[in-house]
Amino acid sequence: MTQESAEKAGARGRVLVFGVAAALCVVLAGAAGWLLGHGASPARKAPDVLFDAPRFDGLINQNGVKVSSEQLLGKVQVVTFLFPYCNTFCPVVAAHLIGFENTLAASGLADRVGVVAFDVDPGGTGPKQMRGFLREYGWNPADPHWQYLTGTPAQIRRVVTGGYHVDYQKVMDTGSGDAQPSPALAVAGSDPQPIVANPLADKAHVDYDITHEDVMMVVDPQGRVRRIYNQADAVGTSELLREVHRVLGAQG
Repeated sequence: MTQESAEKAGARGRVLVFGVAAALCVVLAGAAGWLLGHGASPARKAPDVLFDAPRFDGLINQNGVKVSSEQLLGKVQVVTFLFPYCNTFCPVVAAHLIGFENTLAASGLADRVGVVAFDVDPGGTGPKQMRGFLREYGWNPADPHWQYLTGTPAQIRRVVTGGYHVDYQKVMDTGSGDAQPSPALAVAGSDPQPIVANPLADKAHVDYDITHEDVMMVVDPQGRVRRIYNQADAVGTSELLREVHRVLGAQG
């Protein structure tokens, strides 16, 4: 074989090897794409069921309308716990959820997701104060996508602490400014909460505070808790929307 023939044969061999390698890459890429599209990716894995959300009947919303847990089924619920006179993280949570609701509307998911809040001061506040709180932070109390619920102190304690395992307590203001939550509610190493303006609280001049855990939960359409955020005021819209998509995807 001449040198020229040998060079041509070598070139053909390299082309053949390259072609086989390229074909294998295409096959592997296709297989990876199939796996990703069929749930093999951890990012698409459905969140685990943590526990069943509590069932209730006879609670009333911000407009005085009776609401039961059965009425909330069929939608993803973003559940939070708010004190109308709060001037720390409650207003921040409410403001963040406004942006979240706007994002839901823009993405066409508004009717598949509802925001459910429980009033952790059922003994001192009611629908009037709850409506005032919602208006202050940009919510329309008539918006059916938001249910701010209250009831008797015993009802709320059973649902919030007994059902969602979220603790809260009333702390009297002694005037010294040193009122602190119980050790069960304190977060080790956490920074003091910044004070947020709350005209409703300023007008009421209440002599107490309600300390409670800064928690937000995502509940699936079957009424099962799928995700717990322990810093509700730090949950961004994009993170919450991703979790809603994961829960909705798990229903298919």
